[in-house]
Amino acid sequence: MAWIAKQLLTIIREARISECITEEVLVELTGLTPKQVENAAQVLCRNGLLERTGQGCHTLTSAGKAALKSGAEIHSGPRGSQPGHRIWKDTLRIRVWRAMRIRRKFTVTDLAMLVADGSERGDITSNVQKYVRALAKAGYLIELPKREKGAAMTGKGYKRWWLQDDQDTGPQAPVWSADKKTVFDPNTLETHDISGVAA
Repeated sequence: MAWIAKQLLTIIREARISECITEEVLVELTGLTPKQVENAAQVLCRNGLLERTGQGCHTLTSAGKAALKSGAEIHSGPRGSQPGHRIWKDTLRIRVWRAMRIRRKFTVTDLAMLVADGSERGDITSNVQKYVRALAKAGYLIELPKREKGAAMTGKGYKRWWLQDDQDTGPQAPVWSADKKTVFDPNTLETHDISGVAA
């Protein structure tokens, strides 16, 4: 949610609307669902970065503008002192999970093009494909029956995958361990054993 909230904040700034921006406009600009926009707006309001000025209407606060300028982190979790915190790096798999949550239906090629930033080592498409397969084995993704046409006329095309709403467990990317053959979900704290699951 924190990542979606930051995306929402950035869109509001880039829209350059001085008075108010409605949730309907944010849905259109971001491609997010109305519920995602509503939840993200609530996170921003709780953090004092966004102000609700009317029914579904919001404006950036001075703190919100400062947060964007400084690149401050946005947290959606409980407020107050906590017994420790995790620092989540901007890894390839985290970017892939974020892209999945936004797109919902996609091919491996779609994801690779969306998340590439030039810092990757090795074959990014292969890395994305392995992560997608692991998530599919863990039950997060469903393979769609219809493939997307590829460049080759005689090829079978690209597999299309679907992240359903009830399998979107939260903002933190599930952690796949190739050695242990498990997928750990930091959102639910569940570990999925995928060792006996066919590809």
